[in-house]
Amino acid sequence: MQPLEKINFIIIHHSQRKIDSPNLIKKRHLARGWEDVGYHYLIGNKSKLTKDGKLYKGRSEKFQGAHAFKYNKKSLGICLIGNFDKTKPSKKQIQTLIKFLKEKMKKHKIPIKNILGHRELPEVVKSCPGKFMDMNLIRKAVSK
Repeated sequence: MQPLEKINFIIIHHSQRKIDSPNLIKKRHLARGWEDVGYHYLIGNKSKLTKDGKLYKGRSEKFQGAHAFKYNKKSLGICLIGNFDKTKPSKKQIQTLIKFLKEKMKKHKIPIKNILGHRELPEVVKSCPGKFMDMNLIRKAVSK
């Protein structure tokens, strides 16, 4: 695995599955030939496989993720478990996300404009992290 350079961005994703887990996501990523799960962190939802709002560690922050083409060298990837094209993330997921973003922004001196949903990256045609994930509201909440 390649070392992660200076962290300038945090990219937010959704798993696109209502019932999912860090272990299942890791298995899918390994099946693609990746060396580890693509995300550095994951946030559980209200399903039988994860605890709602729990922050799970994925790939070590020492290494580049496999979550955002052309941004992996300089970003942390965080995935909220759920399909936010169909439902809204839970309040606990959002609370955990906001706390996480504030901590990582402070630690790595990341500006608010560099907190991005996957769909906000150039050349991305996906809806990720889903149509019910309002990135402007997330950035506004983090800036408080």
